[in-house]
Amino acid sequence: MKIKNFLVLGITALLIFIGANLIFSQEPVEPDMQWLWGEVSNVDLQNKTILVKYLDYETDQEKEISITIDDKTNYENIKSIDELKAKDTVSIDYIVSLDGKNIARNISAEKPETPMPKPESLPETTPEDVQPAAPAEQ
Repeated sequence: MKIKNFLVLGITALLIFIGANLIFSQEPVEPDMQWLWGEVSNVDLQNKTILVKYLDYETDQEKEISITIDDKTNYENIKSIDELKAKDTVSIDYIVSLDGKNIARNISAEKPETPMPKPESLPETTPEDVQPAAPAEQ
């Protein structure tokens, strides 16, 4: 009977030890990535933040959000926050930190499409230059 009690207590202690070890040894997990697409309203280079106007798809309302830039922020189509200006369209992947700041992980600035070059002027044709179509055979 003593051996059975000792075995049960030993297994219970082992499970508690393993469970506690798993709980306290977890590495900090980065928060879920969020995404938004919108128009830059303001760029604050001193505080490294941008204000973005976007459409909240859940409420169907236009909102503004402040996004903080840090050393981990990656850029696409621009080299840094210095190149952003009001009215630029951006796509931003960001996380919400424990203190509630929205921190950009990736900022992609959309470049306006370059206008199509105007076609070179076609040579003018006169009615004499146009050949009549051949009659269709029946």
